[in-house]
Amino acid sequence: MTLRIGFVGVGGISRRHLGNAAARQDVEIVGHADIRPERARAAADKYGGNAYDHCTRLLDTEKPDAVVICTPPDAHGDIEEACAERGVPFFVEKPVAVNLDLAARAKRAVDRSGLVTQVGYMYRFSHGVQKARELLAGRRIAMVQQHFYMPGLPPPEWWPYLERSGGQLTEQATHMLDLGRFLCGDVVAVTGTQARVRDWRPRPDTPEPGGLRWTADPFTIPDTTALTLQYASGALGTLSCSMVPGTAWDNGFRIVAEGLIVTIDGGNVSWRGQEEGSVSAGENWQSYVLYDFFDAVIEGRPARVPYDEGVRSLAISLAGHASAAQGGTPVDPRDLIRDLGL
Repeated sequence: MTLRIGFVGVGGISRRHLGNAAARQDVEIVGHADIRPERARAAADKYGGNAYDHCTRLLDTEKPDAVVICTPPDAHGDIEEACAERGVPFFVEKPVAVNLDLAARAKRAVDRSGLVTQVGYMYRFSHGVQKARELLAGRRIAMVQQHFYMPGLPPPEWWPYLERSGGQLTEQATHMLDLGRFLCGDVVAVTGTQARVRDWRPRPDTPEPGGLRWTADPFTIPDTTALTLQYASGALGTLSCSMVPGTAWDNGFRIVAEGLIVTIDGGNVSWRGQEEGSVSAGENWQSYVLYDFFDAVIEGRPARVPYDEGVRSLAISLAGHASAAQGGTPVDPRDLIRDLGL
């Protein structure tokens, strides 16, 4: 069969997914919806299909077999509910929402509908990470060390607003936190500290390199975060984040387990200790998460990262924010989910 898909939100990360979708011979892109009609028209011109200014018009006109959602974190809820009401499976980029109230709305709609859903946690699918999961199975894990450093502020206009993006901890470091859940189990306590160490207001002498920004006004997010994590297994973990300009991209993940240290670099994995080795991520490994969703819809099976997984990983980020706001009091992410009746 040919899978007819629509895209909701065609800026930023959607470009990767559009390219990967277009490369599949069994996929037809039938529509693009965006609040900026010119972006939807540009995507339609390049990848085929029709342009819409609202997701419901795309859904009701094209009646796609599935939808790929690539909107900002605060724009969720209505879109997922609209898909669920029409029985349309959806892939949604991480994070699934900017807060758990929005995520709860979507989760309840998904639970009622029984839809196939997938969250875009791509690291889970790399060949290297799959090997790491195999190596760690049955081993006692002691420490999970994570960091996410970026040399400036991403360009989207919504990024510097905590209520829209959730900041670096929610919008980007969620990849690290989800990877920790996937490899090491649930987090049961998060202790957080956050700071703004830089004056982000524009100044005449501030350079503005291409790509990431060095200034923003207003700027309501922390630019530096440190978390301590406790896992249900008894393992401890850390996550450090920074977006101070002019440095370099540096994202890292290391696990200390009985007899082994596992290092993850992108989707590539190496290990040393009682044995040594390495496995690369795989060719175009960032496409695997989307392709698994397409295959799940075609085959009528569940996808490997259903919506519920996205809610649980989001809760860790939000527990970090909550702990920092409370002066470093530990917060259990599971309590945040239970408080919503999920």
